[in-house]
Amino acid sequence: MFNITVLTLTDRIACFYSLSPFLRNTDTRYRFRYTDDPRWCLAHDRNEILIMMRQFIKPDTVDTVLLEQLRAKYKIIAFFHDDAGGGIPRLEVLPFVDHFYTKAIFRDRSLYSRQLYGKELYSDYYHTTYGVIDPDARPRTVCSDPAEVAKIKLSWNIGLGNYPRNQMRQRAGVVVSRLAGVAAARCFYSAVRFDPEAAAARNKGLYPIHARFGLISRPSINWQRKMILDRILANTSFLTGMVPQGQFNRETAHSKIVLSPFGWGELCLRDFEAIYAGSLLLKPDMSHLETWPDIFIPEETYVPFDWDASDLEQKASFYLENHDARLKIVRAAGAKYRADLDSAQDRFSAIMKEITQ
Repeated sequence: MFNITVLTLTDRIACFYSLSPFLRNTDTRYRFRYTDDPRWCLAHDRNEILIMMRQFIKPDTVDTVLLEQLRAKYKIIAFFHDDAGGGIPRLEVLPFVDHFYTKAIFRDRSLYSRQLYGKELYSDYYHTTYGVIDPDARPRTVCSDPAEVAKIKLSWNIGLGNYPRNQMRQRAGVVVSRLAGVAAARCFYSAVRFDPEAAAARNKGLYPIHARFGLISRPSINWQRKMILDRILANTSFLTGMVPQGQFNRETAHSKIVLSPFGWGELCLRDFEAIYAGSLLLKPDMSHLETWPDIFIPEETYVPFDWDASDLEQKASFYLENHDARLKIVRAAGAKYRADLDSAQDRFSAIMKEITQ
């Protein structure tokens, strides 16, 4: 048996998404102890293996002094970078860890040696193409050392989280987890098992295109969302504007299409909520990324559109009018997602084996 310490932020994303494979784990070879206190790790922990989850996010500053101390203490350190995009703003962590896992990886690894404006490929695209400027832009660490870049590996994304989203339940789960320990979050997980055929059958298609999303404070990240909203504002097929979570869930469950733009990263909870709802996922092109679960096979499990959104309305109109074509993709996406969910424990065990060996 391997005793492993998990140093983690205790927030909603950690408790209900990123840590979900840990909390659902059934592989008895691995026993986890959770803490949010690096001082406890340094002073009291007797384990030799450390997993770091969602560290240096709040605040967004890498503590290299802490990393040096942890490196001196632990035999093995695995860092789970937990941003939602392919861009990695914390590459200075690499020399201090043995493994660096992330939710999504650029297919072109050479991008990690480039200074991307806003740290994402798409924010760099909007800066270069449209001249979008961030008032607080700052350079990020890049890495051109092949040995260090080779440490970057794919883990899992928010698709392994807990759906459908229930904000009150999740908030309660976070509060209890902070008092009783992260493992308590498991008690607040939904018992609903995703059934792709049932999801498609339940969706009555009452709404054409669900496009309820907000704007983001950083201009280079927000540009895509604003551009899309400007394009669709006068199109009555698109349901826009912000609503309470309960109404959001009810509408999504009966929408023919769900439009899911990029946010702070390419991946969004809405991507998987669309699949859970038996809706067609319409999303900016994801072909530059590797991620898992992978529901982003173009024209097979989702419908991509160009980053300038020039073909957005044309593609939306086509799939609104072609029920059979839409349903074919919905069913394929549901089947792919279900298969990935069914193999989640195997993937988790394989990653733990890679870390412990």
